[in-house]
Amino acid sequence: MLTEKKRLELEKQGYRIVGNHSAVKICGWTRNSLRNRGMCYKNTFYGIQSWRCVQMSPALEHCNFRCWHCWRDISTAARQWTGPIDDPKDIVDGCIYEHVKLLYGFQGNVNANKKRVEQMKIPLHFAISLTGEPTMYPRLPELIDEIKRRGMTGYLVTNGSFPEMIEKLVGHEPTQFYLTLAAPNEEMFIKTTNPLTKDAWPRFNKSLQLMKDLNCRRVLRLTLTKGHNMYNPEEYGRFIKDLHFEFVELKGYVNVGYAQYRNTKENMPTHDEIKEFAEKVAKAAGLKYIDEKPESSVVLLMKEDFKGRIMDFESDLTGPVEIPKEFEQEKKGLPILN
Repeated sequence: MLTEKKRLELEKQGYRIVGNHSAVKICGWTRNSLRNRGMCYKNTFYGIQSWRCVQMSPALEHCNFRCWHCWRDISTAARQWTGPIDDPKDIVDGCIYEHVKLLYGFQGNVNANKKRVEQMKIPLHFAISLTGEPTMYPRLPELIDEIKRRGMTGYLVTNGSFPEMIEKLVGHEPTQFYLTLAAPNEEMFIKTTNPLTKDAWPRFNKSLQLMKDLNCRRVLRLTLTKGHNMYNPEEYGRFIKDLHFEFVELKGYVNVGYAQYRNTKENMPTHDEIKEFAEKVAKAAGLKYIDEKPESSVVLLMKEDFKGRIMDFESDLTGPVEIPKEFEQEKKGLPILN
């Protein structure tokens, strides 16, 4: 259970706690996009509207890995779920409410994009990636169904150590499924992720194989940290060559948050180093270099580019986005969200 001391610490860092085990935090790119100062790489690669994206977690203090590159607090790592299990609808309601509440001040910002400020009140995207390991949340398929039922997209990021939950996602897929590839071999994987789960490597490999059963956009995500896992790009390429995915993202480690206690700026690769590494991975895997976002030090590889990679969210929505209009706004002094 979240202690009051930990709650206050997280709120000071910009988190807002939702229920017993969920949280939101505003991404820097969300703020930038509201000020016309650029978008996140997911906008460049896939078209998401950064000003309408909720960065959240349903597993605030639940993660079984202690990765060297992680900017979160890894001291709360745990092998399994403990404590209460909140209802998915309550989580979505609470995350939208707290997210919009944190951004309401932009209505008075003279430098803000007025159209985007109005649109941000009705989110379109849930990035299930803020902190913790979301596949530990026992009701994850229902949460994804609830997000998509409201007309929003869901982007799920997992470390792949709970293949039994990934099996449950078949028929309840997110819009885009990310599996973090920390290393192409067991020795590097264990050193990089420092898992509490003893059989983490075979479980991870089972998750890789299960990706073929997911009816959604699938991504292999490499977070590359110099001195830890940024070695042997050709081995990465051979490892992923026959896997099932649409996209491969190679992103450089950033020395922020709690990761500063484990690493230094020397562990951060430059964008040029990421590009060079990506080109070698692509050659070994038979992939093509498709796009890049230097500001985020990330590169996109694919087998083949395809029409619709950059989604048109103005015309592709299947229905109106449902938001929690009566979620305590009047009691807390906020206007009803229209």
